[in-house]
Amino acid sequence: MTTPDAVPMDAVPMDAVPMDYETGGDADLSIRRIGTHGHRSGTIGPRPDHVVFWLADGRARLTADDGSSWDVGAERPMMLSASVAYSFDTDATAMTLLHLAPALLGDRDGVAEFRQPDAADPRTEPLRALLRDVTGRVLDPTLPADERAAVNRRIATVVLSTFAPSRSDVEHRMRRAIRFVHDEAGRPLSVADIAASCGLTERGVQALFRRRLAVTPMQYLREVRLDRVHLELGRSRSGALLVSDVARRWQFTHLGRFAAHYRARFGEQPHETIARGPGAV
Repeated sequence: MTTPDAVPMDAVPMDAVPMDYETGGDADLSIRRIGTHGHRSGTIGPRPDHVVFWLADGRARLTADDGSSWDVGAERPMMLSASVAYSFDTDATAMTLLHLAPALLGDRDGVAEFRQPDAADPRTEPLRALLRDVTGRVLDPTLPADERAAVNRRIATVVLSTFAPSRSDVEHRMRRAIRFVHDEAGRPLSVADIAASCGLTERGVQALFRRRLAVTPMQYLREVRLDRVHLELGRSRSGALLVSDVARRWQFTHLGRFAAHYRARFGEQPHETIARGPGAV
């Protein structure tokens, strides 16, 4: 959170913090416990990390820059999406902030927006239980790096099951990835290229395609390329057109596998498509 003049709380000198201030973690995930005196209000601008916070006591009023607003009671976890600005007003005397690097949540460029579950939503309980269990380990500076990485992944998994990406964010990223695949299908592409096009990690874009289209990004790319080959062969006015040339132009280097995929998608062999085209004799 921030002080009333919008200076991040972790930038306030220690002697200005009236109660406890404790922090621990690493660049991917950290926990910060903050104690304050009485009423505070201010703004929280866009920041590098996504932040989950919860109050130990009291209440808060949280308002996002799109006008959405929430009354937040103690122990209710709330997500502050990195790209969103918020205003807040609270009488809590203690709160905990969980900072998560966007990449840990599959968000490469930090523009994802997450939906807040209802206060009574049962999805929040596993996160509360997990944080009660592992906060001490995150704050422990002697925790071995491999154990810390495992704890970070465990927390990130539960955070993602608690706070779903907003529909608009999912649709925006999906359309960016699809447009990229269609625009760049004629050149060599990897999952990493597709992920970068929509600001996700490779794992994130894999999950997005499976969830929305029930295929992997590379399967989708292959089908786009097959469609381009099919269109080119069907329009051919030359009986001398070489299927292998067209296939290679669309990045199919193994002609046997190409022919099998082509027949599975179109129910015919490539030469049969040419035979039906305008150049057929």
